[in-house]
Amino acid sequence: MSPRILSNRFRQLAADLRLGTRLALRRWKRLDRATRSRIELGAVFSLLPLSAAIAAIAAAPAALDLDSLQSQPIVEAVATPSIADQLDQIGQRHEAFLREARVQRGEPVGALLARIGIDDEDAARFLRADVQARPLVRLAPGRLVQANIDATGRVNWLRAFVGDDNAPAATARVVTMSREAAGGAFRVTESTVALERRIELRGGEIQASFFAAADAADIPDLIAQQMIDALESEIDFHRSLQRGDTFRAIYEALYAGGDYLRPGRLLAVEFVNQGKTVEAYWFDDGSKGGGYYASGGRSMKRVFLKSPLEFTRMSSGFSFSREHPMFGYNAAHRGIDYAAPSGTKIRSVASGTIEFAGWQRGYGNMVEVRHTPRHSTLYAHLQGFAPGMVKGARVAQGDLIGFVGATGWATGPHLHFEIKIRGVQVNPLTAELPGAEPLAASQLPALTATVAPLREQLALLDRIRLASDSR
Repeated sequence: MSPRILSNRFRQLAADLRLGTRLALRRWKRLDRATRSRIELGAVFSLLPLSAAIAAIAAAPAALDLDSLQSQPIVEAVATPSIADQLDQIGQRHEAFLREARVQRGEPVGALLARIGIDDEDAARFLRADVQARPLVRLAPGRLVQANIDATGRVNWLRAFVGDDNAPAATARVVTMSREAAGGAFRVTESTVALERRIELRGGEIQASFFAAADAADIPDLIAQQMIDALESEIDFHRSLQRGDTFRAIYEALYAGGDYLRPGRLLAVEFVNQGKTVEAYWFDDGSKGGGYYASGGRSMKRVFLKSPLEFTRMSSGFSFSREHPMFGYNAAHRGIDYAAPSGTKIRSVASGTIEFAGWQRGYGNMVEVRHTPRHSTLYAHLQGFAPGMVKGARVAQGDLIGFVGATGWATGPHLHFEIKIRGVQVNPLTAELPGAEPLAASQLPALTATVAPLREQLALLDRIRLASDSR
């Protein structure tokens, strides 16, 4: 036992002794003289030591205080192992560490491995060469990647959750690359895990752009695009947003094994644009994928989407006269140009039938879709076509039809987009296009039951924001 512990215990024992003896003295003094005499006379020799102790304590000077005793520290030198010895021991223990990170947009697999802390050329070579490991190389932004590595950065196993972001399902695939115990070779295995759906509430305010505000509010890109799809019949996200506009959203988040995997479906959105509040709620109306409706049953879906690209900006508008970027003469520009990187996905703005898919002079690779007897759309300068793009093929609104390129008379990658009414090009930004049918009266009670709890959650999110702003 150390000197410090002995000293502490001695001090405690002294305190207990003082308390006990003082209590005995107080009780002794409360007895009358006759009783004291009887006790003293009746006591035999065995009590004499106790009487002597009491008398001695009563006569002891008050200055005697055990607390005044000074403890004497004892210092003992302890030999510690050298740093070299400790490093040797760490190297002999073969410790493993769990690291994880999310894939960043445009990040090559080598940069991802380095960010996780992997320094293993064998693992990198296997990922580049093995066909079964390709799901681990072609991961979408935001995917969670986990790795078990040792102190030198050598991989024990690497895994990621993979799946189709556009088709929410009850399960997800887990792809794992693991090192065999003998020989150090790798193998790839797949398993299926059940998905857990959680509800996320987020809100933000426009400062520069909608997607910048969505990023600041930690809203995934997929949910941000669903917000645009749900509200683009009411809000022009290219031109009408203003600084100070606010939005709130409720959406599903999908988890696998307790780890966030990807976003699911947008359930509700509220957007305040230039002082006007617009709301949309997802409702299972019996159609494929359901639809978004206002609380009164008005469909938020347009027969024609505002834009054929999800993430883009308009680089050239509709005009009856402009200087041609290649030839320099003035000519009409009867469409809209959207700047976007080569390979960006192009979607059909409405359901219809392919009328033409192929090469056409200055348009380069082009697709034209007939939607109604009066309406058609044209997509030009494509890098390539989606599978199945042949005359007579049916496409649904939002279906992939091709990829942005710079074919034909184009100075750089962009999409030239036209809307025609009775064969005549019109300005896509101002054209009057048909709207969708409202929800059937028989489904309104079910819509009301769906909307009520979502509106309460949006109101709760607003109260939380106001409480935070008032602090």
